[in-house]
Amino acid sequence: MADSSLLDVAIVGAGPVGAVAANLCGVHGLSAIAFDRAVDVYDLPRAAALFDDVQRILDNAGVLEAILPATCELLGAEFVDAAGARIIGLEVPPGLLTENGRPPVLNIDQPEVERAIRSCLDRHDGVELRVSHEVTGFQQADDHVELTVRDLAAGRTRQVHAHWLLACDGARSFVRKASGIGWKSLGYDCDWLVVDVAMSRSVALTPFAQQICDPDRPVTVIPMPGVLRRWEFQLKPGETREEMEAPERVWQLLAPWLTPSDGEVRRAVVYRFHATIADSFRRGRVFLAGDAAHQTPPFLGQGLCTGIRDVHNLIWKLAMVRGGAAGDRLLDTYDAERRPLALAMVEHSTNSGRLIDAYAAMARGGPEPPAELREYAYGGGRALPDLSAGLLAPNGGRWVGQRFPQATVRAGGAEIGRFDDVVGPRWAIVAREPLSVGDNTERFLAAVDAISVDVPQPEGYVLGLLMEHEVIVVRPDRIIYGAGEAGGLDSLIAPLIESMRG
Repeated sequence: MADSSLLDVAIVGAGPVGAVAANLCGVHGLSAIAFDRAVDVYDLPRAAALFDDVQRILDNAGVLEAILPATCELLGAEFVDAAGARIIGLEVPPGLLTENGRPPVLNIDQPEVERAIRSCLDRHDGVELRVSHEVTGFQQADDHVELTVRDLAAGRTRQVHAHWLLACDGARSFVRKASGIGWKSLGYDCDWLVVDVAMSRSVALTPFAQQICDPDRPVTVIPMPGVLRRWEFQLKPGETREEMEAPERVWQLLAPWLTPSDGEVRRAVVYRFHATIADSFRRGRVFLAGDAAHQTPPFLGQGLCTGIRDVHNLIWKLAMVRGGAAGDRLLDTYDAERRPLALAMVEHSTNSGRLIDAYAAMARGGPEPPAELREYAYGGGRALPDLSAGLLAPNGGRWVGQRFPQATVRAGGAEIGRFDDVVGPRWAIVAREPLSVGDNTERFLAAVDAISVDVPQPEGYVLGLLMEHEVIVVRPDRIIYGAGEAGGLDSLIAPLIESMRG
C-alpha cells in the first residue's frame, strides 16, 4: 500500500480489540491498517472471558470459529465463604444457549485467541496488520488524519493518511494523551497477585468461577481452557510486589489447591486493578476503544468484552459515513452510546469487587452487605443496562436499545437461516407481514441496503416482541432501533433519516 494512499481507518494497537476492529472493517468494506509495536501477541493470559453477546460480535466479525479451540464453556460462578460454602451463585446447564445463540460465557486462553483473530485478517482485501511498527505522532486535518509511523525493524519512518484514527493502544494510550482527552479515576485501586498455572496432572478443582470471600485474604479462582487455571490473591496492607511474586510465596498461596508437582506457574504478577474512564471517546477524527477508553476491574471478566462492544458499535457507523449513507454527526453517537455503557460496566465490576470485600468483612464480624450491593454478585439480579441514548427511535417502544435475538428468519419468502447469517452487516426490517412504505422511507432503506425479513415460527423473546409490535427496525449491530405498527413504519423511520443526515 503506497504511503500516499488515503485509508479509511488507521488502528493504533493490534491487541484483541484492535484486531477485532480490523476484521470488522473488512466485513463492512472499509480499508484499514493496524499497527503494533510488538512482533507477536503478548504470550501470557490476561483476559479470561467472552460473554454471549461478544461471542455473537466475534461471529459477525468472522473470527468466532477460529478462536473456539482456545475456549471452554463456563459451567457456573459463585461467591463462597472461606470454607467453600456458596453464599450466592448460579450454574449453567451444559449446552445452554442464550438469546444470542451462544453459551452464556466462554473462558479463553487469550494469546491463542489473539493469534486466531489476527489470522483471519488475511481474508480481507484492503486490511493490513503491521507489527514492529510504532505510531510516534499524528495530526488531524479537515478530511483526514496524518500519522507518523516508524518501522522498528527497518529503522525507517513514513507518513500514513487515513480518514479516521482508532486508538486501541491500551490504558497508557499515547493517542489519548496526545489528543488531550482526560482520564478519570472512579476511586477503586486495589493490588492483586494474578497466578496462571498450566496443570501437569488432573487435580480435583472447582469447575466454577469462584470469588472466595475469605476474611484473611479474598481469592478468585477461574477455570480456563485446557490445562490452564487461574488464581488471584488480594494483597494485604504492607505486602510488596517483590515478596508476593517470589516463587516460594506463590506456592504457599496455592497450597490449599496444588503442590509444585501438579503444574507449572506460567505467570505470577502483581497488578493494580483500576476503575477509570476517558472523558470522551471521540476527539474529531480520533476515536478511543478498549483499555484506551476505560479500565475495568476483572471481577466480572468484562474488560475485553467492553472493548469489543466499543468497536462493534463504531465500525458500522464509519462505514455508513464513508459510503455516503450518513453524515458525520452519526459518529457523535459513538461517545453518546458507548461511554455511558462502559461507565456502567466499570461501576458494575467495581461493585462486585466491593461486595467481595464486604462479605469478607462480614466473616470478621461486620454487618451483612446491604441488599443493593448484593445485587452485584453472580446471579445477584443486577442486570447490565441496555442502550438508552444515541441513535434510537424517540417513541420506538419499550424494546428499544435491546439486542434482537439470534432468531431463525426468512428473507423474501425463501431464504431461511439465523438472523445474523441472513441479514449480514446491514439494517433489517423485521415484519409480521409485507409492508407498504412511502417514497422517503423506500429511498432511505435502499440507500442503507436494508433487508426485510420475517420470523416463520417466533418463540420466546421474539414471540413477545412480535405479539406487541408488527414491525421492528434493527441496526447493523443488532440493537433494536425502534418498533411499532406496520402502518407506522414511515413515522418510525423519519427521525432516523434526519439523524443520519449532516
